[in-house]
Amino acid sequence: MQKRYLLFLLFSLVSFSQSKFTVYFETNSFRLTESEQLKLDQFLSNKAIEITNVIGYCDYRSTNSYNYELSVNRAKFIKEYIESNSYNKNIIVEAKGENFKKNENLALNRKVEIIFKEIDLIEQIKKLRKGDKLIIKNLNFYNNSGNVLPESKAVLEQLLNVMKSIPKLKIEIQGHICCQSLDASEETEDIALVRALAVYSYLFYGGIDKNRLTYKSFKSSKPIFPIPEKNEDERNANRRVEIMILEN
Repeated sequence: MQKRYLLFLLFSLVSFSQSKFTVYFETNSFRLTESEQLKLDQFLSNKAIEITNVIGYCDYRSTNSYNYELSVNRAKFIKEYIESNSYNKNIIVEAKGENFKKNENLALNRKVEIIFKEIDLIEQIKKLRKGDKLIIKNLNFYNNSGNVLPESKAVLEQLLNVMKSIPKLKIEIQGHICCQSLDASEETEDIALVRALAVYSYLFYGGIDKNRLTYKSFKSSKPIFPIPEKNEDERNANRRVEIMILEN
């Protein structure tokens, strides 16, 4: 990987639904572009999943046999990359070649689909070591504040339940912001700290001993994507709250 992040997405504790993640390729290539590799690296940073299959595809140009071989090579490349850069092993390779319902946009047919399922967060956390981190997905705040949006309160409740289920768990709550260089963020209110403190307060007033909790702001010093970000997806990835395991 270009960058290796030990991040863990906060999923439903009882969710085992199967999902897919897709990466795309240039014409006649089975290797990823830099941007697609970065996208895959971010996906693989999530340890709360189990990847079961990778399925290769091609557009309809060239011969059927060539396209089938290229789709196999794309799937094999992704399988080897995943197994080298994550805890997922024994992934099944499939190939469709050009034999599937194709999109009119040829670029969307040159792809590999990664099939995965979400797994139990509590069981995942029990396996974590000191210094590992999880990123709390779908924890959103009102603009420039530490007030959580109504739809994100369930996420905090889930984190509280995890803390109650693992009595020895101690964490550091880490706030991060997007969009501003570190120099610029020094001149504004520390929103990252405000948000980390909001999570701390929720857990503390929910009954978690303060000796199990600390909080810290990193402002924009540890972005996942370089600042300035290229799009809203990158800004959302940088604008986050992470939990670092102190004791488990």
